[in-house]
Amino acid sequence: MLMKEGEAMSMDINLFTSTLRIGGIATGFDTDKMVSDLMRVERIPLDRLYQSRQLAEWKRDEYRDIINHLRSVKDEYFNVLKPSNYMLSQSTYKKMSATGSSDSIVTATAGVSAVAGSYEVTVEALAKAARAESAGKVTAPLRNTVDITSDDIINAGGKNITVILDGVTKEITMGSYDTGSTIENVAGDLQTKIDAAFGAGKVSVNVVDGEICKELTFDTKSGASTLTVTNGFSNDGLRYLHIDSGSSNRLYINRTLGALSTKFAQQLIFDDNGNLEFSINGKEFTFSKATTLTNMMNTINSDNDAKVTIIYDEAIDKFRITAKQTGAGETIKISQKGGNFFDSASGISVASPISENGIGQDAQVTINGQIITRSSNNFTVNGISYTLHKVSTEPQKIAIKPDVDGIYDSINSFVDRYNELIDKINGKLSEEYNRDYQPLTRQQKEAMSEKDIEKWEERAKTGLIRNDSILEKIVFSMRRGLFDKINGVDISLTNIGITTGSYYEKGKLKIDETKLKEAIMNNPDAVMNLFSKKSETHPSYSRTLNTEQRTVRYEESGLAQRIFDIIEDNITTIRDLNGKKGILLEKAGIEGDTSEFTNLIFNEIKMYDSKINSLYDKLVEKENGYFQKFAVMERIIGQMNAQSNWLTAQFSQFDR
Repeated sequence: MLMKEGEAMSMDINLFTSTLRIGGIATGFDTDKMVSDLMRVERIPLDRLYQSRQLAEWKRDEYRDIINHLRSVKDEYFNVLKPSNYMLSQSTYKKMSATGSSDSIVTATAGVSAVAGSYEVTVEALAKAARAESAGKVTAPLRNTVDITSDDIINAGGKNITVILDGVTKEITMGSYDTGSTIENVAGDLQTKIDAAFGAGKVSVNVVDGEICKELTFDTKSGASTLTVTNGFSNDGLRYLHIDSGSSNRLYINRTLGALSTKFAQQLIFDDNGNLEFSINGKEFTFSKATTLTNMMNTINSDNDAKVTIIYDEAIDKFRITAKQTGAGETIKISQKGGNFFDSASGISVASPISENGIGQDAQVTINGQIITRSSNNFTVNGISYTLHKVSTEPQKIAIKPDVDGIYDSINSFVDRYNELIDKINGKLSEEYNRDYQPLTRQQKEAMSEKDIEKWEERAKTGLIRNDSILEKIVFSMRRGLFDKINGVDISLTNIGITTGSYYEKGKLKIDETKLKEAIMNNPDAVMNLFSKKSETHPSYSRTLNTEQRTVRYEESGLAQRIFDIIEDNITTIRDLNGKKGILLEKAGIEGDTSEFTNLIFNEIKMYDSKINSLYDKLVEKENGYFQKFAVMERIIGQMNAQSNWLTAQFSQFDR
């Protein structure tokens, strides 16, 4: 039977395979649509598997949301790196405030063991670090290197030199000189013009008798420091004075030791290997000629064993070594092994490096009549940390008292966060589950807008962990842990003004501010033990404790310790004796940890994937079977059409 004009020929890709099929040629049937309709019913079990898989993923995400809330509480209140909110520390509940009569003389902070009261402190001496310093200036004078002849003087007349004084640059033009002019005349002329350029009294120009010749010298005074001379911008005359351009009365610390060797007043000499070798406080150093002076000093300063700081003070042209540790005693010991940096070039003696006015000194104070000597200006006595700033003969009064507001704020913040957590978990436990809202199938999504899909899935995700036994145990354990008696502690939350709210609030805590502050003021140790008491038998949380040991730790631990243990039991990544991680991690895992792929829900999803793949293969086989049957029908009908057409052709011959 031939297709009628206008009848559509079905040509489409079938539902479960990507095979392109052409059907309906003989029958005119829309084979793909018929098979698709048949398979729509067949795929209902597959859709249900997909929905179950989706529900498992949503449930996993709900558990992980709870895990993240627990991790947030742990990070905020049980993190030793955040001491201000560390609820396991005694210092959180025994904060003491310290106020003094003059912070410019002495300041104090009170620790956990400080005793409230009034203290009188007299600062009699400050601790000082030992200091070694060059005996004199270490840079060679700024001077000519060879004899300045009469011809040189005449040639220099009217010429220019550039003078740089502490970063200010001026060009100086020398006067006219004749055959009778001497080096002293040049010095006097330059002195007058430099004084006019920079101001009198900052630079001195002199003539001294050198070993080889008379020397024209330049130096600074009266607070001026670095003086450098360079060639004139034009009509240079510096060469006639036989002074190298760039010469200075100070060391350039960014230059290498080799380049600076002749710039020292006492020439820097290296050992046969071209190195300087010395030790400071037993730490040996070796520096080559290629090392810059800056790098040498930085290496010494950053070394923990040398325990000194060395600088070149260009203001006074001296090296200074300061011990990092204040106090009396031999804190700077130097040994020269190769070269002459110490004892010569640096001007610092090896035998007696510490100058008379650089001897280290201990701090000495009197606290409530008791003389205290310490090597540092920062020290702690009886739980109070003192910082000395200035000597004073007048006693300074320091008052130590409990920081009630600070302690209250810490407890109140923790209670607020606890209530948020409990509210979150209780909300999930009581959230209604609507069975009418199941995960959408692909066909359902295709018929809906994105906004409608979003609203639907929002409803479908609710109530997935309603009445969950794990979450119920967390809430129950926390509520019980807060009110069970603690061995060795005679008060409870109720005694300090913290109670549970109404029944419908499901364990949320309420604080009576007045009562809590009174308890903090009048009985701070009891409040501290109520929250932070450590188990004497098992002071630290451990995954290796057995049931009996865990019970003992629970009974001996403060409230914060108990809450911490409950959180750890559920989210820790550390395995217990049975090889298990936290309960919630075993259930749903967490990203970034191996539990992400080794939890119960992951295994459930894998099971669904396996069933989906198996069923999918069966549906493909089923679909192919339908197409084969339709193909057989098409072939038979095609044959019948061919026979019919032949008979029609035969009969038509009899009609002629």
